[in-house]
Amino acid sequence: MKIIGVTKCPTGIAHTYMAAERLELMAPELGHEIKVETQGSQGTENRLSENDIREADYVIIAADAAIDGMERFRGKKVYKTPIKPVLKNTAKIFQEIEAKAMVAEEGSHTKKQSAGKGGAEAETELLRQLMNGASHMIPFVVVGGMFLSVSMALGESASPGFLAVSPVFWDKIRSIGEMAFALMYPVLAGFFACAIAGRAALAPAMIGAMIATDGALLGTGEGTGFLGCIVVGYLVGHLVAWMNSWKVPKSVRPMMPIFVIPIAGVSMVAFLFLCLLGEPITFVMKGLNQLLVRLSASPSTAVPLGIVLGAMIGVDMGGPVNKVAFFFGVASIAEGNPQIMGIAASAIAVAPLSMGAAAMLGKKRFSEEEQKAGIYTICMGLIGISEGAIPFATADPKRVVPSVVAGSAVSGAAAAVLGITVAAPHGGPIVGLLGAVNHIFLYFLCIFLGVSLSTVLVLVLKGDSPKKNSF
Repeated sequence: MKIIGVTKCPTGIAHTYMAAERLELMAPELGHEIKVETQGSQGTENRLSENDIREADYVIIAADAAIDGMERFRGKKVYKTPIKPVLKNTAKIFQEIEAKAMVAEEGSHTKKQSAGKGGAEAETELLRQLMNGASHMIPFVVVGGMFLSVSMALGESASPGFLAVSPVFWDKIRSIGEMAFALMYPVLAGFFACAIAGRAALAPAMIGAMIATDGALLGTGEGTGFLGCIVVGYLVGHLVAWMNSWKVPKSVRPMMPIFVIPIAGVSMVAFLFLCLLGEPITFVMKGLNQLLVRLSASPSTAVPLGIVLGAMIGVDMGGPVNKVAFFFGVASIAEGNPQIMGIAASAIAVAPLSMGAAAMLGKKRFSEEEQKAGIYTICMGLIGISEGAIPFATADPKRVVPSVVAGSAVSGAAAAVLGITVAAPHGGPIVGLLGAVNHIFLYFLCIFLGVSLSTVLVLVLKGDSPKKNSF
C-alpha cells in the first residue's frame, strides 16, 4: 500500500520525530511505501504534496495535538491514533489500518466521529485539543520566564556601567518578559478553540481570554487565569463549531469568519464572564493558588506534593500524564508560584539520564542497541527531553517504569523540600545553566538523587542475566 502520515506531539520536540521514524522504518519491512510529514517545533517538515495525498491509499494521523491542514485529506481513508501506540507497537498500526480507517469529511471529521464518540475517545480528543493550545503557549512562557529571570538576576546586581547598561535597561527586559506572559493566556485559549472549530475560532477566543484575565474589567481584582482561558477556549470552540454548521446562503458565508463569528463569540464571552463566570472562576483560581503555596511551604505537605507530581512526570515519559503535570507547572509560573515548575523540572530529566547511565554502567544487562543509545539518551536528558527513555521502557516496561517513577518521585520530593523554583517551562540541567533556577546546586542535587535511585533500581531489577530483546 501507499501510505502517508502526519505526526505531531504537544511540544513538537521528541515524540513527533520518534513516531515518524518508527513509521518510516516499519513500513518497508511490511512491504508498504510511506511518507511522513512532521509538524514539530521547527514547523512543518517533509511536507506532503498534492500528488502524495492523491496517490495515497491510507493516511495515518499520529498526533496528541490538533494537526494543521487536516482539510487536505477530505475523502481519504484516515486512521487516527495517539503517538504512544505508534512507539509501543508500530507493526500493529499497519495491521489495523484497513479495518479502522475512516473516510474524512469536511476536512477534520470522519464518518465515525460524526456519528459520535464514546466517553474515552471524547476525553482523548478533548485532551488533544487542549494540548494544541498548550503547545502554542509554551514558547511564550519560555520567553517570559527567561527574560524575567535574567532581568531579576542581573538587574538587582546592576550598577551604572554594569555590562555597559544602566539598571533601567533591565527594567525594560523585565517588561518584555511580562508582555510574553500576558500573551500566553490568549494564545492558550485561541489555539484550544482553533483545534475544535478551525481558524474562525481564533480571534473570538483570544479576545475572550483577554477579557477573562482582566481583573479590572471583570471587577474581581484579579483575572480568572489559565482556568478561565480553558473555559473560554472550550466555549468559543464549540460555539463556532455550531455556527459553522449553519446552512447559510453562499453570499453570506464569506462574512461568517470575519464578521458574524468574531462578534458573536466575543459578545458571548464578554456577557458570560462579566455577568456570570468571572467571579466564581476567579475565586477558584485564588483558592487553588493559595492551596499550592501552602502545600509547598510546609515540608510535611511539600513532600507528598513533590512525590505525586514527580511520579506523574516519570510514569509515561512525555505522555498524557506527564503533560498534565508539566502543564500544571507551566500554569503555576504564570500564577506566581514557580516552585511547582521546580518540582516538575527536577523530575523531567530523571528517566533519560538514569536509563542512559544504566546502559553504560551495566552493559551485560542491556542489548547492544541499548548500549549504543546510552550516550544519546544522556544527551537528551541534559536538555530535558524525557522521551529519550521511551525505547528502554518499551523494551522492558516491568523493570524500567517502576525504577523511573521511583527516581522521579524522589527528585520531585527533594525539589519541594528544598524550595526549588524554575521560571522557564522546561526541565533538566539545561534550565539551571540558563539561569532560570533559584538555587542551581540544590537543583542539580535533586536531579542527581533521582537519577541515582533510578539507575540503581533498574540495574538491580534486571539482575545479572544478559538482555536479549532490543528496541
